[in-house]
Amino acid sequence: MLNVVTRAGMEPALALVHGWTCDHRAMQPVANAFPAQKVVMPDLPGHGASVKTGDYAIPAQTEAVLAAMPERAIWVGHSMGAQIVVEAAARAPERVMAAVLLDPAAIQPMEAAFAGRDRMKIDLATTDDFPALMRRFSGGMMIAPTDAEAVRALADTQAAADPDVARAGWDAIWNWDGPAAFAALSVPTLVITVERTMNRLSDLSRLNRRIATAQVTGSGHMLQFEVMDQVAAMMRRFFDLNGLLSTR
Repeated sequence: MLNVVTRAGMEPALALVHGWTCDHRAMQPVANAFPAQKVVMPDLPGHGASVKTGDYAIPAQTEAVLAAMPERAIWVGHSMGAQIVVEAAARAPERVMAAVLLDPAAIQPMEAAFAGRDRMKIDLATTDDFPALMRRFSGGMMIAPTDAEAVRALADTQAAADPDVARAGWDAIWNWDGPAAFAALSVPTLVITVERTMNRLSDLSRLNRRIATAQVTGSGHMLQFEVMDQVAAMMRRFFDLNGLLSTR
């Protein structure tokens, strides 16, 4: 079973899914941006306070998250969490009212992304100081964060991640059949990327013409810690246009 943190509030709930080697606290800035809404934040398998499992492939993680989530919710995922949101929406669209993907990990990545994939895979396999590797990785994901204490907590969480879970999760990110799941999306979907992202918005739009797209400026991958004001404005507009919840 997964550790799940819930905040009471208005329905529909926001199901907030964190990324690789993080825990639910990585999605706290999103929760804070919608203070009136019910929020459900799981720790993914083997992350945070959730138990380890033998299967960290995206479909397996998705099944675990679906079992812990409300029957109907708006799902928001960051990085690997965005992959899980896509898989959930493709598998169980009746459970996912809408999907918001915050700088998703590999869906249809640009060719340039594969060098970083291979370099990190080697580093994960050969490092003799896993916490230091993860602290470097965490620091490299941001440009100018707005909450130093939250960023320190994030770095501590990633440095304390289980190395075996991290390696399996890294492989899962890159082995997932993102194009097929993304093309199958039928729920209202908003993709928000940063300027230096691994997925071109134009490529994602060709995969699925129904999606909405947006890009923030002045942020690294952990956009919720840097430009949540931009992200929240885009989300509110998307919610308004689709009649998903009152943001007034």
